Amino acid sequence: MKLFTINNFKNYSFINVVLVLIILAGCATTSMMITVKRPAEVNLKGYEKIAIGTISGTDSRDIEDALTTELFASGRFEVLDRNHLQQILREHNLNLTGAIDQTTAAELGKFIGTAVLVFGRVQTNKTDDNVTKGEPWQDKKGGWHQNYTREVNHILKVNLQIVDMQTAKILAVRNLTAEKSAKKYADKKTPEEIDYTPLKSACIHKIISDFMKTIAPYDIQLKATFQKDKNLPEVESAITQLKIGEWDEALNLFRKAVDKQGLDPKIQAKAYYNLGLAQMYGGIYEESLKNLKKAMSLQPNNKMYQKVFTQCKDEKDKADKLEEQL
Repeated sequence: MKLFTINNFKNYSFINVVLVLIILAGCATTSMMITVKRPAEVNLKGYEKIAIGTISGTDSRDIEDALTTELFASGRFEVLDRNHLQQILREHNLNLTGAIDQTTAAELGKFIGTAVLVFGRVQTNKTDDNVTKGEPWQDKKGGWHQNYTREVNHILKVNLQIVDMQTAKILAVRNLTAEKSAKKYADKKTPEEIDYTPLKSACIHKIISDFMKTIAPYDIQLKATFQKDKNLPEVESAITQLKIGEWDEALNLFRKAVDKQGLDPKIQAKAYYNLGLAQMYGGIYEESLKNLKKAMSLQPNNKMYQKVFTQCKDEKDKADKLEEQL
C-alpha cells in the first residue's frame, strides 16, 4: 500500500487530504482513505488564551499535565498553566484560596483579558482485576489442562467545563469516558499480575484527545469510493493525477468522462458520480451536488449515489462551520 498526499486543493486550505489507494479485488471500484478536517464542537474563535484551572480527584495532576501538553502541541492557544496563573495572582497581590474554577474565573479574567478557563473533576478512576478459569480438558496424550484468564480493566470518567474568564459564562460541559483492558492467560495456574499503568495512561490520552475535539478543529479519515468502467479510462488517469497531487488535472479528466457522447445511462451515471465525489472532497459543494443529482436522475435506485448526495450536504454544513472557526 502506497501513501499519496495532495497539497493543492484549490483555495480550501482547511482540507488536508491524504489518499491511500486501495484496489478492491473483484469490484469495479477504487477506494481512497481521505483525511478531512472537522470543526470543533465549540467555536472558540476570538479566544487566543486558554487557562488550565483545577481538576480535582485521583490522578488529576496527570490529567492536567496531559492537557497542558496537548494544548501546547496544538499551537492554537496561548496556554496559561498552573504556574502562569499563580504568577498572575502574585503580581496582582491576589489571594484566591481554593480551586481555580468558575467562581474565580472572572477575578482572574480582569488581568488575563479574553480567555477561556478549563477546569473539572475526576468522577471515576478505578481498576478491576479479575481471574476466571475454564472447564478442565484433556489433550490427545491424556494430559489434563485448565485455562486461566486474568483481565485487568481500567475505567476513567472526567467532567470538564469551559468558561469565559471575563463573564464566567459556561461555554461547554463534557462528560468524558475512557476504558482500556488487558488480558493474560495461563494453564493450570493463575496468570501473573498485569501492570495497569499503561492502561491508565491510555485512558488519560483518550480523555484528552476527545476533549480537544470540543475546542479545536480535528482530523478524521473517510473512505471515498470511485467507480471504474472500461468505457471510462479517464477515471484511471484521474486517479493517477491524484497520486501525484495534480488535483485540477484530475478534475479535468473527470469532466472529460462526463462530456463523452453515446454512453449507456448507467455508465454516464458513473461519470457524473465520480466527478461529484471528487468535487465534494475538493470543497466544490454546489457543483458536486449538481453532478450527484444528475447521477441519481440516471440511476434513481442507486443507494451509493443517494448516500453520497446526503453526505455532500453534510460536508458542506461542516465546512461552513469550520470556516467560521478559522
